[in-house]
Amino acid sequence: MSSDLGASLAAEVAAHHASQPLSGVLRISGPDGVILEQAYGEASRQLGVPNRPNTKFHIASATKMFIAATVLRLVDEGRLDLAAHPGSYRPEFAAIDVRVTLHHLLSHTSGLADVYDVPDLQAVMARLVADSGSFPAYLAATPQLFSPGERWGYSSSGFLVLAYVAEAVTGEAFGPLLCRLFLDPIGMHDTGEDDPRLVNPGRAYGHFELNGKDGNAEDDRLAIVPAPRELYSTAADLDLWGRALYAGRVLSPEATAKSFTSYGTSTFDPTLGYGYGWFLAKPFRMIGGQAPGFRSAMWQFPERELNVIMLWNDQAVDSHLLFRRLRPLLDI
Repeated sequence: MSSDLGASLAAEVAAHHASQPLSGVLRISGPDGVILEQAYGEASRQLGVPNRPNTKFHIASATKMFIAATVLRLVDEGRLDLAAHPGSYRPEFAAIDVRVTLHHLLSHTSGLADVYDVPDLQAVMARLVADSGSFPAYLAATPQLFSPGERWGYSSSGFLVLAYVAEAVTGEAFGPLLCRLFLDPIGMHDTGEDDPRLVNPGRAYGHFELNGKDGNAEDDRLAIVPAPRELYSTAADLDLWGRALYAGRVLSPEATAKSFTSYGTSTFDPTLGYGYGWFLAKPFRMIGGQAPGFRSAMWQFPERELNVIMLWNDQAVDSHLLFRRLRPLLDI
């Protein structure tokens, strides 16, 4: 792809930025390298620190693609069975409906309610921690909204259960396990579990608007819980992850086929199917995430080996709107 394409994309993003301000990093790459990488806005508006291409962002539910890959790697190693019940690997999960399998959890067809739908979740978690309660047991008591496999229903609870299952069979905490399996071999040195209470040099603050003024967003509502965490990352690291997926360094051919087969239709957008951790459509697959003050999105176009990565630290930014503006230029 030519430098002219990069210039055209930059001009289109600049026009969007002029009318709908961006705050974060956009990176677009193809098999021959980076086409466009640009930072916008500030990592900390309070301190006047600009975003840079290597700024770290909370990626929220984009973490699910890493959990799915971890589970599939353990399936390949014969340590997990997609047809098994999660209680087979961790006793606390025996309370989950006996019909639920790892496949159902990976494909959002388990019927488990989403933990983020709990009213006053932050207060509930504070009480759980204060009472030395078990978060796995709390997840196991998640309401069953429909029969497993009956339909599609987004559930972060299911992916948290999967992360705990991976910990149980390996004897490793999720963060170190992820580093061993993927982050270190791929060279993703600016990605890891995000604990917003700890100093993480180069990590952006999340922002939002409060009564017409800039605000610093609150932490994720599960941040207080000692559990497998959502990740922080950079656009460059996620690009490395995307390249590794294309090169077959993340998933085996069998696991790749399973991961990118649709098992249900998204209730967010009926044009999208859902595999294991990814939303699916022709000719792309995508994953996104949102948390207070943060938005993340990644699109992959396998036939072109193209990655489009957007990491924002302003919850008002609409990744999908910008993506629709850029698609004609990318001829995708």
